[in-house]
Amino acid sequence: MKLIRSKNKKTWPDETRKEERQRPQNGKMEVSERPAQPEINPDGNHWKMLIVDDEPDVHEITRIALKGFRFDGKILELISAYSAEQAKEILHSDPSFSAALIDVVMETEEAGLDLVRFIREEMGLSHIRLIVRTGQPGKAPERYVIDHFDIDDYKEKTDLTTLKMYTMSRSSIKSYRDILTIEANRTELEKKVKERTQELHRANQELIEISLTDVLTGLPNRRHATQQLKTLGGIDRFRKPHICDDDRCGSFQSDQ
Repeated sequence: MKLIRSKNKKTWPDETRKEERQRPQNGKMEVSERPAQPEINPDGNHWKMLIVDDEPDVHEITRIALKGFRFDGKILELISAYSAEQAKEILHSDPSFSAALIDVVMETEEAGLDLVRFIREEMGLSHIRLIVRTGQPGKAPERYVIDHFDIDDYKEKTDLTTLKMYTMSRSSIKSYRDILTIEANRTELEKKVKERTQELHRANQELIEISLTDVLTGLPNRRHATQQLKTLGGIDRFRKPHICDDDRCGSFQSDQ
């Protein structure tokens, strides 16, 4: 059953058919007409997905398809942006999104792809899963987009059914969760390695101090004195006995 309609063709499901929303002549939706945002879980126990599309119906159908979505014990919160510029503002104020569904053709023919580049390169958000959705695949061929943009999936709107929308969303959020888990484990491992390295360093310092101190008196021992002489270079100025066969036996001769 088709859920998402392209810009050129409608594919409404019978059970989700509704009267089309009245729109201004300029084709843009007033803020008061936009779909109401779902209630945020009061405990903050939710995933966040950004819907970026200039067609209000796409937002509504996406919400219908993902109504009641839950993964790993958390609900899904959907946030709408009706242009690439609005999406940038939202991400600037809150970059903690798990995934984003991004249309290609909005205020420009490549607005969505420019947004992808902005998210990955300018904002440096590598964890968020990016899914490009387009109703005009000729404007952004799949192979070109996959090869040149750091995205995680590419979908034509006419191919998305309720089940595929659910599967795509679940897969994206699962991937996001796994990335965060790996990142957290890596950070914890680095912390433990750092702590262990510091412990070994302290232990080595203690061993050095013990080796340079007399056990009974606690004063520097002979090894400490020898080390100090080496540090100061004085040990090299000492002479050592030189064995010979004449009357000079037992005398000292410089090494130099």
